[in-house]
Amino acid sequence: MGQVRRISDALKVRAQHQAGEIAHDGINRQITYAEWDREADEIGGGLAAAGLVPGDRVFLPISNAHAVEMATAVFAVFRAGGIACPINTRLNAKEIADFAELTTPRWCITDVPDVVAGLKLDGCWTVDAMPRNLAALPDQASLDPEADAEILGTSGTTGKIKGVVVSHPDLMKGVTGTNMDKSRSTLNALPLTGSGGNLGIVMLPARGGATAITQPKFDPKGFLELVKEKQPDLVYLVPSMLRLILDHPDVANYDFAGVKYLMTGTAPLPHDSVKRALDLWPHVRMRNSYGMSEGGIGVGTTTREQVLKPGCVGKLPPHMQLRDEAGNVVTQPGVVGEIYGFQKHARRYWNDPEATAASFIGGWTKTGDLGYVDHDGDLIMAGRSKELIIRGGYNITPLEIETALHQHPAVQQAAVVGVEHEVLGEDIAAAVTLRPGQSATPDEIIAFCRQHLADNKVPRTLLVLDEMPLNPNGKILKKELVGPLTEAAKARRAAG
Repeated sequence: MGQVRRISDALKVRAQHQAGEIAHDGINRQITYAEWDREADEIGGGLAAAGLVPGDRVFLPISNAHAVEMATAVFAVFRAGGIACPINTRLNAKEIADFAELTTPRWCITDVPDVVAGLKLDGCWTVDAMPRNLAALPDQASLDPEADAEILGTSGTTGKIKGVVVSHPDLMKGVTGTNMDKSRSTLNALPLTGSGGNLGIVMLPARGGATAITQPKFDPKGFLELVKEKQPDLVYLVPSMLRLILDHPDVANYDFAGVKYLMTGTAPLPHDSVKRALDLWPHVRMRNSYGMSEGGIGVGTTTREQVLKPGCVGKLPPHMQLRDEAGNVVTQPGVVGEIYGFQKHARRYWNDPEATAASFIGGWTKTGDLGYVDHDGDLIMAGRSKELIIRGGYNITPLEIETALHQHPAVQQAAVVGVEHEVLGEDIAAAVTLRPGQSATPDEIIAFCRQHLADNKVPRTLLVLDEMPLNPNGKILKKELVGPLTEAAKARRAAG
C-alpha cells in the first residue's frame, strides 16, 4: 500500500485491517470496509471510463434511504479524482437547480432521477446502477493530494445556496491510525449531504474506524427502536430531533444503558432538553458542539457542568476568537462579540469571490454568530448577528428569549424575530409550537416570559403555530416567520 495522502487512501488501509467489520449500516443495507473499498474502486473506475477527468464535479442528490450508496459514491468520486457535490433531496427543485448551476457538474449519481431530469449532464446513473470498471481506475498516486474534494451546499437559511469547498488535506484532519481496540458505533439521522452528516458520518469509518449507523428517515419511535436493536456507543441528534424523542410518550421504556455519549449540535440547544435528557439517562455523557460548513470552527463541551450552562459549547479554544464590530479581539468576560475561527486549510465559496472575501479573512472564518466568554472561560452562544434585535437602542439576542420560551412546560419549539416598530425601530415577536397534548394561549406564554425576562425582552406579539417552517437539516426558517409575525404585530397595535 502506498502513502496515505487522501481520505480515500485511509479507507484502503482500514480495508486491510478491518476487512470484515461493518463500516456503514444504512439499516436496509450494510457494507464492510473491504466491500466499501472494492466498490469505491470499481465505481471510481467506471466514472473514469465514462470520461470523468480530475476536477470534474459529480452531483450527488442521494437521500438517507441510500446511506451506504452515498458513502460509496463519495469515495468513488475521490478515487476517480472528481469533486463530490452532495445535495439534500428534500430541497425544492429550484434550490437543487441553483446548486447545479453553481457547481456545473458533468456527472450525477442519484436516487431521485426526476429531480435532475432537466439538468445538462454527460452521464447520470441511479444508485442501483452505478458504472463499474476496475481496469479504468486511475493510479491513486497520480492524483493531487492538495486538490478540492467536495463542494457542500450551505443550508440556505439566508437566501441563495452557496457551495463551501473542502479540500483533501482538510478531510485528512483527524484521521487516526488503524490500531482499534474494539469497534465503536454511532447512530444518527443527519442528512448525509450537510457538513455534520457528510464530514461527520460519511467520513467517520475511514477517519476513525467506527461503524456509522444511519436511520433512513428520522422518526422518534423508530430511532428509539434502533438504539435498542443496534446498541450504539454514541447517539448523534440535532436539538429538534432530541426534543421529539424526549416528548415521545414511551421514551422512558427504551433501554439506553449501552449508550455512552449523546452528541448534539448544528442548532441552538434548548436548556430544558439538556435537563430532561440528563434526568432520563443520568449515565450518559452529553456533549453540545458548535461547528459550521465554512470551517475553522470546532468546539464542544467536555463536562456535565458545561452542558448544563444554557448556550455553552465548551472552552473557547486557541483557534477561535471573539471580535467587536471594528474587528478588534474581545478579551473581557461577558462582552458579546462575533465568533471567528482559524483554519489551516482555509475553505472558500465555490465560484463566489465576493462572498469568499467577505467571510474568509487571512485564514480566519467570519461566522456571523455571536457569543461571549464567561468567567470560567466557557463560550456561551448568543445567536446570529443578522438576527440581533435592536429595540429602543438596546441590543437583544433572540436566543435568550427562546431559552425562556423553551422553559414553558407546553412549548415544543420557539423562534424569536425582530419586527418593524415606528417608535422603537424594532419590537420582539415570537412563534411557538406546542408539545403533543398540551395547551397554552399566547397571553399565558407571554405572562410566563414576564416572570423570566427583563421587561424590554418580553415578546409583545406571539403566535402559536401547528408547525414551524424548517429547512431539510431541521433548522427553523426564521425569514418565513417575519411576514406573519409583522402582520400579527400590526393587528395587535391596531386593536390597541
